[in-house]
Amino acid sequence: MKKRLQKGVKEHWLFLLILALGIFLRFYRLPEMASFDFDQEYASNFAYSVVREFPIRMIGQGLSLQGLFMGPWYFYFLVPFYIIYGLHPLGGAIGSVFLGLITIFAYYFFGSKLFGKPAGLIAAFFQAILFRNLVNDWSITPAFSSGLIVIITWYLFYKYWQGETKYLPVLGFVFGLFSSFHPILFPFYLVFLTMFAIKRIFPGFKIFWLTIIAFILPLFPLIAFEYFRQFTELKILMGMFTSSDLLFNGSSLLSKFADFSLVILTDPQQILGLEFVPGYLLSIIIIALFSLFTFKKIHVWKEGFHLWVLAITIPAFIFCYSFFPAQVISYYLSAPIVLLVFCFAGILGYFITNKRSRFLVAVFLIFLAFINFRKLFFERWHNPSLITLKHKDKIVKAILRKQPKEEAFFVSYISSPGWNFGFDYLFKIYGRVFADKAVNEYIYTIVIPKELSPDSINFSSGNIGLILPKNIQ
Repeated sequence: MKKRLQKGVKEHWLFLLILALGIFLRFYRLPEMASFDFDQEYASNFAYSVVREFPIRMIGQGLSLQGLFMGPWYFYFLVPFYIIYGLHPLGGAIGSVFLGLITIFAYYFFGSKLFGKPAGLIAAFFQAILFRNLVNDWSITPAFSSGLIVIITWYLFYKYWQGETKYLPVLGFVFGLFSSFHPILFPFYLVFLTMFAIKRIFPGFKIFWLTIIAFILPLFPLIAFEYFRQFTELKILMGMFTSSDLLFNGSSLLSKFADFSLVILTDPQQILGLEFVPGYLLSIIIIALFSLFTFKKIHVWKEGFHLWVLAITIPAFIFCYSFFPAQVISYYLSAPIVLLVFCFAGILGYFITNKRSRFLVAVFLIFLAFINFRKLFFERWHNPSLITLKHKDKIVKAILRKQPKEEAFFVSYISSPGWNFGFDYLFKIYGRVFADKAVNEYIYTIVIPKELSPDSINFSSGNIGLILPKNIQ
């Protein structure tokens, strides 16, 4: 056992260093880095309800479209971490970070399987150090953690492309989990159907039914919820996608095609921290190199999977969201963007094995680390204007220290719209719920950001101020 462990460390020591770096960057000053707004308060209340009220929840968070809901499994994943930390929101942040560390491993494992070990190391390095990925892992938001399931899906697509139908039940289970990470992944269904039409690889009878069962299992809570609601969610979806305005507004569709294409092609350099790179230059380079490597049959690209399925995936997401009957936020298109960055790691992994280009790739990776660490240093570690979990927690604790235990109190807000989430939950877990209407003596006012009332503030933390009642100042 000891020799096997030593062999594993020797073989994967560089990945272990990357993982250690990812652990440090995510856990260093975590309470101050972690967000605690609407999405994070929902995750906390979900855990609170499971532990303190009733353990079975059939749905997760409501979506931006009224009446539609996610599945519950992402939030159930966080519950044990909340329990360990006494239902404090820090538990959810640690759970989200832990999922981010699993994602680093997934990038290494699947990157090595698809492109070779050097590419796997570079993909893991991207996931470990990129500022955007750090912020996502601090966000406790399922949509921002969907990179993990995107990479797993891509690998399973690859296995199907090779004719290995034994992986289809796993793919079915992953497809079922889409609803619990975020429905933004649903266009992958269309991608798979297109692949099936091209390859026409049929599974055996047993594999087929195992795939169907595996797909239904993670969806069972949502299906039960829909049954009890007389399939209201399904009716809403059918009504939205069959409206005449949606079907016949051609000019709007063309505009969406153009806008969404631009988002997908420009965002990879934003993720990498290369905001100074012109337009969609990086994406054009990635696609051009993929095309060259595929037609020249170089390395792993000779099979054609990555180029052709990426060429299916990008239009599939653009097409699906062009018909989406609500406002499309940029992160809805995150899956093809994640894949472009992942494939870029595959390209760099090929070039780093070449003696003539190895030095340039190493310099680029060092430069990439520098600009992302610089962004982390100034935008997070040395930013006096953060409004995060630590600062909201300090404000609540300051109120509870000042407030006499036997007296009722009220909390009001001077805030920008939507900036006052999280405080109610913190009061709840500390066992002090403030009155739902103003009381005569003990009225505390939380100011977010402080600039809205800078001269009246008696106590502050980060960019949050607190105005104390006059009788206890």
